[in-house]
Amino acid sequence: MKKMYIFIIIFIVFILLVTVVGSIIVMGNNSVPKSKDILNVQSNKEVYFNVYGYDIDNPNVIVNPYGNSPLTALVMFTSDNYSEVYITVKGKYDNDINYTFAKDKYHLIPIYGLYADYDNTVIIRCEGSEKVINIKTNSLPEDFTFSENMNYVNYSFYNVNYPYAIDSYGDVRWYLNKHYYGNVTVIDNSIILIGSDSYNEEQDASISFYRMNLLGKIYAEYLLSDYYYGLNGIYEDNIIIKSDKYLVMDLQTGNVLKELSEVDDSVFGRNEFDLYFNTLNYNISKSSRFGRLSETDTSDENAVLIKYSKYKDNNMEISIDSNRITIINNNDDVVYVIFDKFLGKKVYEVVDIKYINLEGLKGKYNIYYKINDKIYKSNYYVEV
Repeated sequence: MKKMYIFIIIFIVFILLVTVVGSIIVMGNNSVPKSKDILNVQSNKEVYFNVYGYDIDNPNVIVNPYGNSPLTALVMFTSDNYSEVYITVKGKYDNDINYTFAKDKYHLIPIYGLYADYDNTVIIRCEGSEKVINIKTNSLPEDFTFSENMNYVNYSFYNVNYPYAIDSYGDVRWYLNKHYYGNVTVIDNSIILIGSDSYNEEQDASISFYRMNLLGKIYAEYLLSDYYYGLNGIYEDNIIIKSDKYLVMDLQTGNVLKELSEVDDSVFGRNEFDLYFNTLNYNISKSSRFGRLSETDTSDENAVLIKYSKYKDNNMEISIDSNRITIINNNDDVVYVIFDKFLGKKVYEVVDIKYINLEGLKGKYNIYYKINDKIYKSNYYVEV
């Protein structure tokens, strides 16, 4: 009996040594590429939003300041006194945009309402001086699609494959150049609510939605434990979105105030407003991320990692962002992707594409694939 205990202890120690040594030996050489957090990216862009050393004769002009709203610009300069700024965005017809910005000495003036594929003329006036700026814009994306039921009213917002707004002549005067999900709801101060670009093909939904301004600045991302199904609106001075239920949420904290099983569709219809609702100087403020994603369910597929081959074919694509890991299976077969670390293993079934939320993952994982009952080791690892 004593010999049996000794044998069991030796066997356990052997297994532990094999596991530890094995984890060191098989560690992938390449880290899975990680996308930069969009909130950090836009914060880095704001470093160049500078008024100092610029005046109305030589303003600092940044077109598409956040990189995702091509028909906007930011004009920055100082004036000698606290003065108003008058802007005119020349229209193609009798539809010039004229607005006055409140008195200030340090001017960050947002410019909305430019035309696509056009040499736009913008006139800036301040303290008796006038500056004419010409802003040449690119064409709309080749796959840009218009809604079949447009209302030709200044300014109506739509989202087919790109969110956009038209004027009373049907010309696009604003759009976002990424595929954001769901309807557009306009709230105060030239700010909108819209689903994020983190679309999930498996669920036909998104994992979150944004509160952003027309320049493309994301003020807040609201992560959901369940999916966002593309409907948002205003409800009792709060926001309401469609998830597994209709959630009424606090705009500033992202806290769920109540859950509703049904609502009147009229709460989702606010998609028209004045482009220059807010005529204060542009204010740079910190962005926030609220909520957390639920842990992604694992597969119950058995995967023993004692015997494996090296996987050479480039038929799997893996990337990671601030919220989740994306795995694309370009094989004809179902692939089980295995994340393995010391005393921890997670297996995910991937048919075409799989999103794995970072919630529940921690540490450094080797990546294996199980295809047709064979185990293959990749040359990659993922670190969370």
